[in-house]
Amino acid sequence: MEIDLTVLAPFLSSYFVLVALMAGSFINLAADRVPRGESVMRPRSHCRACGRQLNVIDLLPVVGYALRGARCATCKAPIGLAAPLVEATSGGTMLGALVWLGLWPGALVGLALVVLLGAGVIAAGIRD
Repeated sequence: MEIDLTVLAPFLSSYFVLVALMAGSFINLAADRVPRGESVMRPRSHCRACGRQLNVIDLLPVVGYALRGARCATCKAPIGLAAPLVEATSGGTMLGALVWLGLWPGALVGLALVVLLGAGVIAAGIRD
């Protein structure tokens, strides 16, 4: 039994874009912590102003930023525009590669571009 990729392509493409959005969120975390010599594993993501642990809504790439009005849900500290821009750029890069090149090799090229974006953002120290 063969699997028809034309049927699965929209689902796989959506999955790859979602993974790229989440990778953008991790890029933001690494860009914030690596220059300060902090671990990217612990502690869990939290507000730098009040220390509140971020919940599921806060961690939704791009959407969490919009739902919270670009502010911490607890202390109302502003969240810079760099966070959703990096996340959206990661997702958009993957989407662009998939549209331009198709599922294969688009997913691979998109992944490579997201990795390069992450390396650049982290090296440049771009953060909120």
